[in-house]
Amino acid sequence: MLSGHDSDIETDAATARPRFLQIADDIRGQIARKELKEHDILPSERSLSEQYSVSRMTGRRALEALETEGVVYSSDRRGRFVSPQRLSYNVSNMVSFVSNAQASNIDLQIEVIDTVETAMDGKLAARLGQPEGCRVTAYTRLFHTGDHPIFIETESLVADRFPDFLRHDLRQSTTQILETQYQTSAATGDIVIRMRGVQEQEAQLLGISASHTVIELEQVIRDANGVPFCFGRQVWRGEMAEFSAHAIVTRR
Repeated sequence: MLSGHDSDIETDAATARPRFLQIADDIRGQIARKELKEHDILPSERSLSEQYSVSRMTGRRALEALETEGVVYSSDRRGRFVSPQRLSYNVSNMVSFVSNAQASNIDLQIEVIDTVETAMDGKLAARLGQPEGCRVTAYTRLFHTGDHPIFIETESLVADRFPDFLRHDLRQSTTQILETQYQTSAATGDIVIRMRGVQEQEAQLLGISASHTVIELEQVIRDANGVPFCFGRQVWRGEMAEFSAHAIVTRR
């Protein structure tokens, strides 16, 4: 067994498997058996080093490996906790994510962070097919499951098409508001998904450190006539996101 320096990786003599992976396997098994439940705090690096007779660095590697997989999450300096079940989001389905979550009995809460009506900049105007300076209605919301923040959403709507939109209660499905109050339904969307570093305000809202990465989803949403009417951006905690899509294979 090696344990002298931080750069060393301790291994099990019988299996030659790194000890931090064995420890991660043990913790993963406890989670699978429900011995550790969602949001339960995990042992500290020091506790793991004492429990498994390894260095604190090995205990840290085990926790970091689980966090990389999304099995656990960090909460500021309070420690690491068991992650909730990932939320599945089929990006091929333009039905409201909120409606789907509620239909699946997911405990989803929506907090309105900001609302504004302002002029479009050139980039947003190009996405929505509008002249620069055209009025836009924008709102930012934070989505929770239980007390656990999962993603931030900012949506921008063409203001002239949806007058007085901000008068509605935005702590519900905005897709349903658009359908029932403005007779507008999403038909198609152009979607881009990327991983990037978290910004300071995002980190504060999501309860993660500034060193974390997040998953960003952007989409331009069009109506049945192909006219864009909404640009949306979602910023997800990585351990909470599970995206799927229906692929159409075209053979030439």
